[in-house]
Amino acid sequence: MKRAVLVTLIGLLCVGIVSAADVPAKKKIVFIHGPESHGYGGHAYGPAFRMLARMLNAGVPDLECVILSSDKDLSSIDTADAIVLGSDGGALVKSLGDRLEPLMQKGVGLACIHYTVDPTDKKAIDRLIAWIGGSYVQHWSVNPHWEADFKSFPDHPVSRGLKPFKCADEWYYHMKFVDDMKGITPILAAVPPERTRQGKDGPHSGNPEVRKRTGMAEVIGWTYERSNGGRGWGFTGMHEHWNWAQDSFRKSVLNAIVWIAKLEVPKDGVPSKTPTLEEMQADLAKPVPENFNARAIQDKISKMNQ
Repeated sequence: MKRAVLVTLIGLLCVGIVSAADVPAKKKIVFIHGPESHGYGGHAYGPAFRMLARMLNAGVPDLECVILSSDKDLSSIDTADAIVLGSDGGALVKSLGDRLEPLMQKGVGLACIHYTVDPTDKKAIDRLIAWIGGSYVQHWSVNPHWEADFKSFPDHPVSRGLKPFKCADEWYYHMKFVDDMKGITPILAAVPPERTRQGKDGPHSGNPEVRKRTGMAEVIGWTYERSNGGRGWGFTGMHEHWNWAQDSFRKSVLNAIVWIAKLEVPKDGVPSKTPTLEEMQADLAKPVPENFNARAIQDKISKMNQ
C-alpha cells in the first residue's frame, strides 16, 4: 500500500515538473524612455510607454513589460526579447549603441518611436538602418506637422485590425531606408500636402530631393526583417500624446511591439480600450498649464474614431 502511494506521488510530481517545463516563458519587452519635452503632452515618451505597457500586459498574456527611465539601471535590456526606445534627437540610439549592437546581432527586436529615429551622427544612423531598416537623415528627411490620411494597409500581422484613419501629427518623412527597401514592409504610408515639401533648405525643413516627390506617398510606419531574423519597427509620429486616443494609430504600435517580440499578433490586432483625456493626463503626472484648452483637445479626441 505504501509503495503504491509513493509511486503515485512520484508520478504526480513528475507530471508537475513536465507541465512546468512545457509552459513557455513570457516574452520580455523593455521600454526605455528619455525625458519629456515640447510642452504639456509633447514628446511624452514615459507616459506613452506606461500606457502601452498596461495595454500589452492586459491584452497579450504571453509577454511582460518593463519600463525604464534612461537615467536608471538598464541591465534589464540584456535579457529582453524586444526593446522600445523613446528619446529626443535619437539620444538612446547613440548612448546605448555599443550595448545594443550585440543584442541586435542576437536577433532581439527593436522599435524606435518619433524623435528617436533622428540620431544625427553617421555611425548611429548606419546602426539604426541596420537595426530597424530606416532612419531620419538631416538634409534628406523632413519633419512637418500634417494630417496623414491612411487609406489602406498591406497584408501583414502588424496591419491586423487597422481601419482607414486620419491623424494630424508631426509625421517625419522621406526617411533613408535600406537599399531597395529589402526586408521593409510599409505599414503606414500617406501622401503629404504639397506645402510640407516647400520649406527652405535645412536639416528639417526642406531639401531638393523631397521637393522632387510631389504627390508621392511617404512611408512613416514600417516593419523590418533583418537577415539574422531580428525584427524592427520605425514609427515617426507621436509628437502629441493625445493621438493615442486614435484607435488604429494606437493599435499599429501595439501590434508592432508584439510582432518584433516574435509573438503572434491577434487576428483583430492587440485589443485595448480607447484612453480618455483624463487617463492620458493622469499618465503625464504633471501640473496642467493654465493655458491648456481641455475642451479643444476633448473635441479633437471625440472625432478621432468617427
